Amino acid sequence: MQKLIRFYPIYKERIWGGRKLGNYPGRSIPEGNIGESWEISDYGNDVSVISNGFLKGKSFREAYQENTNAILGKSFQGKPFPLLIKLIDAKEKLSVQVHPDDAYAEKYDPQNAGKKEAWTVLQAEPGSKLVCGFSNTTSREEFQSLVEANRAEEILREITVKEGDSFLLNPGRIHAIGAGILLMEVQQSSDSTYRVYDYGRPRELHLKKALDVLDYDGPSEKDILKPEAKSWEDGKRFRLTANDKFLMETLEVSGEGKTFQIPNLYKESVFQILIVLQGKIKIEGEELSEGDTAFLTASGLEEGISAINLGAFAKLSVSGPGSDWGIYKD
Repeated sequence: MQKLIRFYPIYKERIWGGRKLGNYPGRSIPEGNIGESWEISDYGNDVSVISNGFLKGKSFREAYQENTNAILGKSFQGKPFPLLIKLIDAKEKLSVQVHPDDAYAEKYDPQNAGKKEAWTVLQAEPGSKLVCGFSNTTSREEFQSLVEANRAEEILREITVKEGDSFLLNPGRIHAIGAGILLMEVQQSSDSTYRVYDYGRPRELHLKKALDVLDYDGPSEKDILKPEAKSWEDGKRFRLTANDKFLMETLEVSGEGKTFQIPNLYKESVFQILIVLQGKIKIEGEELSEGDTAFLTASGLEEGISAINLGAFAKLSVSGPGSDWGIYKD
């Protein structure tokens, strides 16, 4: 089995999208306002297609269903791929949204799962902001009245962001990406999104469902992910979150030509996903530059995967399944 799998991106045109994804090396994006690149997807009909190795041309779903233990890991026998990995380019601000948890989605949105997600900011124009929660505790009645009066932004918590900032959006947490932000998103494989407020733009809202699932508490520092240093002999390693749905860490490697081992973050063999945030590396014969995504197979990680830093410095995002499926190492 291949140790590393790459995919053709699935690009999505959005009214708020831009053209920044086309600035990454080796990317040729379609015409239009490209707001999203679905880097790894097994959601609905949007199934990634493999672009390298002997699996090239196969759909991700077909490949892992035929080789579940080797690709995803033994924990995933008979189960779907649980994550959706995106790059998002917001030229204009997105609508204010909220996502349900699994229980609500199962009852009222059964074609989807709940949706927990996390963001890491890749680029931010000066003064760019995103919404993460309410600025103070509110109630269903108060917030509904503000939405209906087109004044909801009065109670939204806006945060000015910079490159490297990371956020956790639990189900029920109101949020929105502001204009001028390019970010990476790790999320449950779901599209259960309820539009709460759209700054007066004439698009459909999903107000009743949104009001049902919103967390009306005020600011929480748990929304902002603080890197926690972890041991790694080849460089610096930081954990951002390890929750029930996914894990996110960053690795930093210095020294051109340095060889390093991709850490296996689990006590059992499961997949991991790598995205190059800065620099350029070579791994299993594949050169990966800034913005590139690679899927590391469970069998590959069990055997061991090494890489070479091709520049002075590289920063990598490593993510994987949550504790619902895998057991983290310290």
